[in-house]
Amino acid sequence: MKLAPSLLLLSVLASCGSFRNWRELQTEPMTLGEAWQGCVDIATSRDGWVVDHSATDRGNGVWQSRWKRRESERNFPLRSRLCMEILVDDGSRQEGWVVRYAVEQEICEDLRRHQEPTEEDWSGYGQNSEAEAVLGERLVRRLAPDSVQLQQPGQR
Repeated sequence: MKLAPSLLLLSVLASCGSFRNWRELQTEPMTLGEAWQGCVDIATSRDGWVVDHSATDRGNGVWQSRWKRRESERNFPLRSRLCMEILVDDGSRQEGWVVRYAVEQEICEDLRRHQEPTEEDWSGYGQNSEAEAVLGERLVRRLAPDSVQLQQPGQR
């Protein structure tokens, strides 16, 4: 009977590798199609994310980008991708939709592989909170503009 606790432990450990610290926003009342198209427009036109068609499923509200490469301040290759979900089971046209998003990052710390790292050379590097904050502001302005509080002249 030690098999059952072992299987439970393995499933918990396996799920730890794919943990995301999601950021969330609540859209204003709109159709699911409007919410989906707003997310896609912001991600692809403003921030340059390219859709990964193999991981994207509009019917389930899941959108994922391809990896986008850049270099860190110490010249290590970094790559990041955007993951977004619209919780289709928890929203409605009248109440709006919950949109979750995260920008994952991976780094290649082996400078010998700097030019052409293989898939095994990449390791987790957390999330890009700066990119998430910028994306969040754009999403709120598009999907929930009434929640944006504009600052009056002379206020801080």
